[in-house]
Amino acid sequence: MQRKLLPLGVIFGIMLMMPFASGQLFEKATFQESALVIYDQQYSNSIITSIGLETTDNQEIKFTDELIQKINDNEKIRAVVFTNAGECVIGVTSEEQCIMINFDYQQLKGDGGIRMVQDSAREMGNEIINDLNQILGVESEFHSTFIHTVDDANLLLETSGVISGRGAVSATFIMPKQSTDFLFTDLAGKLISKEIRDGQGFYDISKKLSKNDESIISISIIKTGDENLFIFKVTNEMKEVADEISRINVLENFGVNEISRSDVFDGKNVPLNSVIHLVVIPSEPAKIDTIATHAITDLTTLENISKRGWFFSSPAGNSIDAKFLFGQSKVIPQDELRVEIGSWDGNSELSFYSVEDIPQNDDEYQSIEDFGKKESGDDQSQYVVLAIIIVIGIGAAIFYLKGYKPKR
Repeated sequence: MQRKLLPLGVIFGIMLMMPFASGQLFEKATFQESALVIYDQQYSNSIITSIGLETTDNQEIKFTDELIQKINDNEKIRAVVFTNAGECVIGVTSEEQCIMINFDYQQLKGDGGIRMVQDSAREMGNEIINDLNQILGVESEFHSTFIHTVDDANLLLETSGVISGRGAVSATFIMPKQSTDFLFTDLAGKLISKEIRDGQGFYDISKKLSKNDESIISISIIKTGDENLFIFKVTNEMKEVADEISRINVLENFGVNEISRSDVFDGKNVPLNSVIHLVVIPSEPAKIDTIATHAITDLTTLENISKRGWFFSSPAGNSIDAKFLFGQSKVIPQDELRVEIGSWDGNSELSFYSVEDIPQNDDEYQSIEDFGKKESGDDQSQYVVLAIIIVIGIGAAIFYLKGYKPKR
């Protein structure tokens, strides 16, 4: 089974880059929505898409107070994950779905051995499984206690080691697999607040994504210090289709022509709470050549992130990492989310070009070279071309995907 996806928390990573003084200018919103697209040429030749809805407010993604209290009272529990991905741990078949209650191996081990770890995990899992079964509307049964020695489950569930990476233990409960569209309709209605469901935005795209036969759903409760992080995520993998990465239209992978922020954010100054994340893992080193909108080169001022555009954590190398921020915009059309990627020798100075406006009636995505050849008297001269030269040290340019490992 393909091991996919990425570490959790890309949006939080952006937010942590903001200085406290600027952060005071923003309103607080506990809800975040993210759209992720991965072009993986190197490992799986797949395009992986997902929509994640995240919050620290239990009223936005709802679980009973009794369950949350039990989870928080047990300091050994790290997270709870439900997924219909199948094969969540060794011995679980592709026709089964899982609830995993995750613990830290060293905390469970204490002065005992593996048997103590296994027995303790099962016992503590049993303390909350009935609550989970009732909330999720399933009848799961204990399968095994699994000690994770690699990060496979993190890759599958698009999470970091806090969930089920190396050194984690999962008390695993299973039940017959259900289709993602059925689970989405059932569980979104139970768990996601009406305000978010009625707010359209990324939620509507996740609903559309859930109708794909190969899509999977995962729902997580992650303990993060004094708070819990609640995640509702739908993921789809399109296999053997990542051969071409020179011209990428991000939204075509979701089957939509435009993407809108949730109505939940209307009237609020929360520019970082809706993010589109593009990751490209090329077969050979590559770089961003052209983007079809503004480039954000600095996230440390309110002015910079108030304008929609791409921010590049890694614009070149063995992986490309780009995040699109909405700024003050509500809706982004597909034409503004087009990216051109070219080869890179790993040594030359990096440069890419940002086209502020692309003519809407163009059938073909113009390269920056063709676009720049237009004479000043041309009807299209109103469209401004910005050349943004970014000089990056070789070592600094090639970084990314900590925790991403292919299936061996």
